[in-house]
Amino acid sequence: MSICEAEDYRYYWQPNWTVGNPSVIEEENPNWQGNYIVRYWEQEWQNLIFGNDNSYLKNILDAGFDGVYLDIIDAYEQFE
Repeated sequence: MSICEAEDYRYYWQPNWTVGNPSVIEEENPNWQGNYIVRYWEQEWQNLIFGNDNSYLKNILDAGFDGVYLDIIDAYEQFE
């Protein structure tokens, strides 16, 4: 589960999303087409990832998985 990049092939991605819309999307990852670096500390992004019944994490757990691998945990380097 990527916690610091939005992926345009995930269920949560909206057709009108692009860099800057919503404001949590910073830029496309030049190494991974369709992956976008996000402002992971923003509540809007965190609400997509965890903490409610519509979150990415909840969907994964509801699919029967016991946990997740957290990917892109070094994203803070993008904002140094």
